[in-house]
Amino acid sequence: MSPPLTTITTTSIFSQSKPPPPLYTFLFLTTLCFLAFFYILNPSQNPKTTLFHTTTLFLSSSSNSTISSYLHSLTLHSHLAGTNPSLDTVNYVFSFFKKLKLETHIREYQVLLSYPVKSTLSAHFSNGSFVNFNMNEFVDISESEKIVAPYHAYSPSGTVHAKVVFVNYGREVDYNALGVLGVNVSGCVVLARKGGGLNRGGVVKIAESKGAVAVLLYAEEGRVSGGVERGTVMRGAGDPLTPGWAGVEGGERLGLEDSEVLERFPKIPSLPLSFGNADVILGSLGGQAGPPEWRHSVDRRSRVLRVGPGPTTVNFTYQ
Repeated sequence: MSPPLTTITTTSIFSQSKPPPPLYTFLFLTTLCFLAFFYILNPSQNPKTTLFHTTTLFLSSSSNSTISSYLHSLTLHSHLAGTNPSLDTVNYVFSFFKKLKLETHIREYQVLLSYPVKSTLSAHFSNGSFVNFNMNEFVDISESEKIVAPYHAYSPSGTVHAKVVFVNYGREVDYNALGVLGVNVSGCVVLARKGGGLNRGGVVKIAESKGAVAVLLYAEEGRVSGGVERGTVMRGAGDPLTPGWAGVEGGERLGLEDSEVLERFPKIPSLPLSFGNADVILGSLGGQAGPPEWRHSVDRRSRVLRVGPGPTTVNFTYQ
């Protein structure tokens, strides 16, 4: 597997493969802890009475201002798993639960994580001009703030120079539509938009099977022009070295070269793009006109007219 993959000890209170928004997570877990705490102390009480009492206590311990404070604290810094800011978040929640007299424990797990080192992307147009894309988001932060660069977790490293083909959502039906137009993506970088019932890993897996050499993926609905949607392209959920069981110290662990592990990782690199950067490429493509349903369903701000291949090429590097 291409670097950088790191086996690291990560600390958490609760284990989830794909965390929901922090506010909902915090409220749900807080409610769950309250319920568990009071049911353990009062197992013989009427469930309806206990639930009412617990709900009342929970609602009385929070307000719009306190919820705002919780959300601000939980989202103040990036808290990528296995990093110090993530540990700070764990300690914040742990301390809060302890103040509520809830029985709270911290557990450590050793898991395989993926971190970005460097990513670059440039587009080269038919008139000889080119543009080097800013791969970071257009966010207003202080100099001291550190935002994790957009990347796809578990994507392999790679360097590619190739023509671009727009593949809509990157589904089998989309490639079939391209086939009707005589468009072949073999040896090309495919540009796909997120959606259509297909997750990131599925987009990359299908592109890989069609002979593409890399994937660029962007989200359009409900996103600002410079926003980038992060995520994983690994197939399946959980730690790849301990599938189906906890990655505790001294526990059973698969090797990086085991076939069961390798088959979960894509073999071609991929990167997430902002809508703004993706649209620059989309507006420069030539070749066949895309199917009408593609043009009518894309974001109204988009300039999708043709699907390629090329003439625009991209230089793509991810480490």
